[in-house]
Amino acid sequence: MTTFLYGLGFTAVLVVIVVVIAIRRQAAVTQSIPEAEQSKNAKVFEESAQRVQATVAEQLAAKARDPKLAAMTQEDLVYEVLKECYDPEIPLNVVDLGLVYDVKVHADATHIKITMTSPMCPSHVAISEDIKMKLIDAGFPTPKIEIVWEPAWSPQRISEAGRKALGI
Repeated sequence: MTTFLYGLGFTAVLVVIVVVIAIRRQAAVTQSIPEAEQSKNAKVFEESAQRVQATVAEQLAAKARDPKLAAMTQEDLVYEVLKECYDPEIPLNVVDLGLVYDVKVHADATHIKITMTSPMCPSHVAISEDIKMKLIDAGFPTPKIEIVWEPAWSPQRISEAGRKALGI
């Protein structure tokens, strides 16, 4: 039993020595950045962040002054947001694909009626979640998505722009 304890103690001391040697080797390899270099890096990072912030602010300001957007109804604005939502199986947004049947914006909720190209569509959850997230990000209250099957979707519901994009 004592031999076992001596062996265990020896192993523990050996592990500690190996760890100390590894730490010293790493410390010798790792370079520390001088304070002047750290200050320079911080300044460059701050300037870069300010440029990005200014660019984002300019883009938002340009959108806010867009007279086309200012003249739109809440429902039309929802349709604009929905043009950013795509069916993952077809390279076309849900509006041009003809999947959006109805949009109603109320003070406490936004109601959307959509359909899918087929009742067996495996993407209905992904499309619904994408619509919800985009509407929430755009500031529309409590999006409620209802999937309806009447009238049934058909390729005739695809917009003219969608037909051109699909080459049909």
